[in-house]
Order: sequence, then structure tokens, then C-alpha cells
Amino acid sequence: MELLRGIMNNPKDCIGSVTQKLLSGIISDPDYFVVRPQSGGGNNKVFILEREGTPEYIMKQYFQHAADPRDRCRAEWTFLEYAAKVGISCVPKPVICDHDQGIAIYQYISGSRILTNGLHPDYIDQALSFFEAINRRDNTGKGKYLQPAAEACFCLQDHLECVNRRIMSLLQIDAESSVDREAIDFVRQEISPRWKYIQTHIHEQEILRSHGSKERLSDRDIIISPSDFGFHNAILSESGTVFFIDFEYAGLDDPVKMICDFFCQPEVPIPHSYLPSFSDRVLRRMDNPEYHRHRIRILMPAYILKWCCIILNEFLPLGRARRMFAKNDPDIDAIKEKQLNKARGLLSTID
Repeated sequence: MELLRGIMNNPKDCIGSVTQKLLSGIISDPDYFVVRPQSGGGNNKVFILEREGTPEYIMKQYFQHAADPRDRCRAEWTFLEYAAKVGISCVPKPVICDHDQGIAIYQYISGSRILTNGLHPDYIDQALSFFEAINRRDNTGKGKYLQPAAEACFCLQDHLECVNRRIMSLLQIDAESSVDREAIDFVRQEISPRWKYIQTHIHEQEILRSHGSKERLSDRDIIISPSDFGFHNAILSESGTVFFIDFEYAGLDDPVKMICDFFCQPEVPIPHSYLPSFSDRVLRRMDNPEYHRHRIRILMPAYILKWCCIILNEFLPLGRARRMFAKNDPDIDAIKEKQLNKARGLLSTID
């Protein structure tokens, strides 16, 4: 098997032997495969497995760290097993996995990335159809074994604590360089004051509605969420079918969190003109759709702020560790500068 020379020369990296073992479990002669690294992964190492120049599988080596207890490999594998079980075809099929090593092989999806200027209403419709398929009433019973999504929210207070944790982490940024000091000032002088105002507004609106911040969602309203859902995690095939990828954060969650994240993720921004119709289709199965629409309105600024914090993950040790794992030699200061400018731009969109 021809493997990346740097991988084979690193005795601490088991990817070569594990790949051989996994491929041996699905084909008779794995030596015909070539393993090539794929660029673009922000959290994990991604490889294309080719045979005679034709890509057949994608292999992921998931980021693992003592400070990040989420089992990314198991979360994505379990979600895709569920999707395969209920007959969903717009996601990669799971092929074989080694949970102990955090390495999994999936169907290769051929196509191109979707860009903001290439968004089409049909793509939004395909995203909704995918969401509806994984949440059909006759399917969700099969998904009861799924774990909560990353940062799952089951009451209003969960949403607020999620944002608060991220801001508190950013307040601990180490001032190692000038861009670090810029980021600290940005968090202290712009994000934190804005967050205090947003929290006050949310609590006032909930008092008017006579809902408690710790009132839990009904079981009927908890969804199976793809999580980190959007066209930044999608591939457009030549036939026009949108395939959705990257489910390491997936699981049980609040529909409002899924909707807010879908419209706040900054990589492939989705115009908010789609928000009313998108929300209507997601919420029509809920017990109290109008209350969920109200929660979308009051929580959207909090989610824009949350994504400002996510963008600034590069300034935190764990975020840097993920980046270093996924990419061999990133220019950290250049990445930090870029992310800080993106966070400033996103914060300016809060009404």
C-alpha cells in the first residue's frame, strides 16, 4: 500500500496499519489502494482512498484530546448508521470503523463545494427534505439510541449557558502576541457588553411570555439534529443532488438551535429571507410552533454572538490543537488575524 511518506515515517501515527486492517475487512486485496491526504479539514485528518486513480472511499482520523471528551468518531458513525437504517441516501454510507483508534471509512461522494453565490432555492429544499427524513415519526423510534448533540439544549437556560461558557473561555486568552491582545480587547469591549444586553432582552421576553428559562422541551419537540448543519458541510453532485457530510456533533437537540445555527454559520451564509419558510417546515410537527418562532426571534442574536465565539476558537489551546492535528504546519498568527476580522464582521450584523 502506498501511503503518505510523512505518515509512514512517524512511528506514533498508526494510520498506516489501521488503514490496512480496515481495508482488509471489506476487500480482498487492500494493497491496490493509494491513500492521499485531503486538504480542508478543520478538526480531523481526512484521506481519500483511491484504486487505479479512482476515489472509492473517504477515511477520517478523528481529533482526540483529554480536554475534549466528545467521541467524534462514534457520534458521526452512529448518526450515519441511523441514516442508512432509515434509507437516507443524501449522506455518505458508513463502511467500516475502528472506534478505539478513532478512524472510520465512508463512501466517497464525488462533486463540488457549494459557494454562497451559487445557492439555489432547491438546495434549501433538499436540506429541509433531509431534515424531515431523519425526523419522520416512523423513523425517530429507531434513533432513540442516539446521544445528545454537542452542546445540546433542552431549555432556554441551556442556550444562554452555552454562549456564556464560550465567552468565559475567550476571556482567558493568553496575550502572547499583538493579535492575541486585539482579540482580548474585542471580547472584553465588544462581545461581553453586547452579551449582557442580549441576555437581559431574552429574560424580559420570557417573563412577558410567562415561560421559565429552565422549562424543558417536550419529548415530542426534541429532534434528531445533523448539527453544524449547512452548506459548508455539503457536496453538490453533477446531477444536482446535495449530499450532506460531517456529523461528528450530531444527536438529539432543540429544533431552535438547529435553525439558528443553520442561518448563523458564516462559511456559506444563508440569506435570512429563507428563514420564515425554513422555520415553518421544521416547526410544523411541534406542539407549539408559535412559541418556537418566538424563541428563534429572541435567540438569533445570541447565536450570532455564539458563532463570533466559535470563529475565535483559534485563540484557545483546544482550537489550536485541533487545527494542528488537521493541518501539519498552519500559519497560526495569519489564521488568528483572519478569524478576528471575520468575528468583527459577523458581530456587526446583530440588530
